[in-house]
Amino acid sequence: MQGLQRRIVASLAVMAVIVSLGLLAQRYTPLEWLIARETRLRILVLQNPMQSWLVGFLSYICLSLIPGTSGKSVIFGWLFGFWPAVVLVDSALTIAALLTFVLSRLMLREALEHRFGRNLQNLRDKLHQNAGFYLLTLRLVHAPFSFVNYSVGATNIVPLFTFWWTTQLGLLPGTMVFVFAGTRIPTLTVIAENGVLSLLDVSLAAALIATVLLPISVRWAARIIQQRTARRHADCDSEFSETDHGE
Repeated sequence: MQGLQRRIVASLAVMAVIVSLGLLAQRYTPLEWLIARETRLRILVLQNPMQSWLVGFLSYICLSLIPGTSGKSVIFGWLFGFWPAVVLVDSALTIAALLTFVLSRLMLREALEHRFGRNLQNLRDKLHQNAGFYLLTLRLVHAPFSFVNYSVGATNIVPLFTFWWTTQLGLLPGTMVFVFAGTRIPTLTVIAENGVLSLLDVSLAAALIATVLLPISVRWAARIIQQRTARRHADCDSEFSETDHGE
């Protein structure tokens, strides 16, 4: 849950910065230039949607290659809106993950093996059982993004195609929740005009609660599936043993 906690803290920090800027702009007239800058930026995005999206897309890929840069999806949701930001964030994260995965597999395997040998062995054991299901679960519960990319690449077990679809699909629910939270944050102009009351949004509160409940629900569901699978395998083994004894 550490990866999730970092994302929530980073997202809350981003929201706090946006709100603080709005409240400062409300109280101190010299900071009205912040509102003017935001308005100009939003006009630029509206007038040049494709160019702005591409710039944001490339920027997001570059930032995602740097560990510890969480909270970006909230900003992009605040600026671009829900669906453009969802497509941008999920695609950019997937490309960044593939780049680090390939880099780890081709160039960093020995270094990572030396540094995380025991952890990598545990990861290999779980990937051997069901790589697709386990990777999808890691993405859904917001396991640390960079660590998953590098460590899975270093195991040299998971095919590139499996890594791609589990990443693209597994990151999507969390991305949608965080982007939606960003879309519910008012603009600086609205915050400056209405103050803290503009933040009383039921949808924003629900999105923040969902960021916590989603990975917990996934962990619970994955544990049940694993228990049922293990029970089914045990039943099959017992049936085979009884058949052998009967013969």
